[in-house]
Amino acid sequence: MSIEIVNDLNLPEVKLIKNIYFDDERGYFKKIFIQSLKKELNFEVDEVYYSINNKSVIRGIHYQKQPSPISKIVTCVEGKVLDFVIDLREDSPNYKKYTTLTLQRDENISIFIPNGFGHGFSVLENNTIINYLQSGNYDPESESGINPLSIKIDWLVDDPILSDRDISLPGINT
Repeated sequence: MSIEIVNDLNLPEVKLIKNIYFDDERGYFKKIFIQSLKKELNFEVDEVYYSINNKSVIRGIHYQKQPSPISKIVTCVEGKVLDFVIDLREDSPNYKKYTTLTLQRDENISIFIPNGFGHGFSVLENNTIINYLQSGNYDPESESGINPLSIKIDWLVDDPILSDRDISLPGINT
């Protein structure tokens, strides 16, 4: 059994990763990264983060611009989110196209988000833990984002909770 990359999203550069997942009466085990992903995705892990989130929180939509773009592998370790990815590369035929999918603990998937794409999520259960493997280093000078409420989608939460920073980000027409 191995980790497998699957291409079944409407953004061809964004990849689903089928992880190794086992659970039994003791709990569960999930393998989310192996050496072969470095080559297959052209991805180096430089930083690792996780966030613990309350229900109804919307985080994002965040990305880093040149000169410090980043790629991410995002995994739901506990709980459930509606994950959102948008192509922000102005020269792309998929510019401003987006995809959503549900990530949850008991599924064995992660999502690879290449540089040039914005990422955010809404939290559907309390105490949801999201793990991020990130290429490149966080660079506040290159950091940017889009107000998630400017995207006309159903985030699946009532009374969304956003940071002041995310609310103040510029909007985008999709």
